[in-house]
Amino acid sequence: MFNLGVPEIILIIVAFGILGGCIIFPIWGYKAGAERTIGAIPGLLLGFFLNIIGIAIIYCTPKIGYKDPYAFPARSSADELEKFKQLLDSGAISEAEFNNQKARILNSYRQY
Repeated sequence: MFNLGVPEIILIIVAFGILGGCIIFPIWGYKAGAERTIGAIPGLLLGFFLNIIGIAIIYCTPKIGYKDPYAFPARSSADELEKFKQLLDSGAISEAEFNNQKARILNSYRQY
């Protein structure tokens, strides 16, 4: 049906290489980058210059609005001291336990 020789196959491979490198990968990078923290224009440039490696780099960046489910809100030393003061006032912990926790909290925040 098709009489393709080596020169025709090489031409097809080169044409798809140019098409992929100059059109497909930059568009793919632009669209993928727009959904991620890297941005659309850097995604386009990565797709253009690095092709499939650039696309892989784009997909390694986090999506926009991604929240880590294991991230806990940071607590300040004042918040923790207030929590232990409330426990002391309610009678859940003793004065000695409160002082131990207070010393631990204040010493741990001095290291930073």
